[in-house]
Amino acid sequence: MELFVLKTDLLRPSERRFIADHLTRPESEFQRALLGGTVTGTIAICLDQGEIIGWARSEAWNEIPTLEAFVSPAYRRRGVATLCTAGLRTEGVFRDHEFVAVFRPAMVSLASRLGILYASFDRKPDGTWREARK
Repeated sequence: MELFVLKTDLLRPSERRFIADHLTRPESEFQRALLGGTVTGTIAICLDQGEIIGWARSEAWNEIPTLEAFVSPAYRRRGVATLCTAGLRTEGVFRDHEFVAVFRPAMVSLASRLGILYASFDRKPDGTWREARK
């Protein structure tokens, strides 16, 4: 396996398309951004034999860095998301003692495993986000 960390806007069109088609939730904000050409932040991608198998990324959201990740179902529970997130951390994307915004329970677990401080958010019925109650 190989890990690459780069600015998300430097992904090649074929990589954007592959990630959008195979490694995002359908109709997610990130999928729309990949297909629409407007992507920001930093992404760590993991490849196995040249194929992208997972990623973790961060971008500024309400002045807070985010943490999101997705791994191909065939590679889940093998540490791919952890590896990608550790790559982001190593590159200085997350600063010590800085909270990141997470939007799914799996990202809470991922941040916790790596000792990353986080604030969890839930989507309200109107589509906006609010900090989750603990």
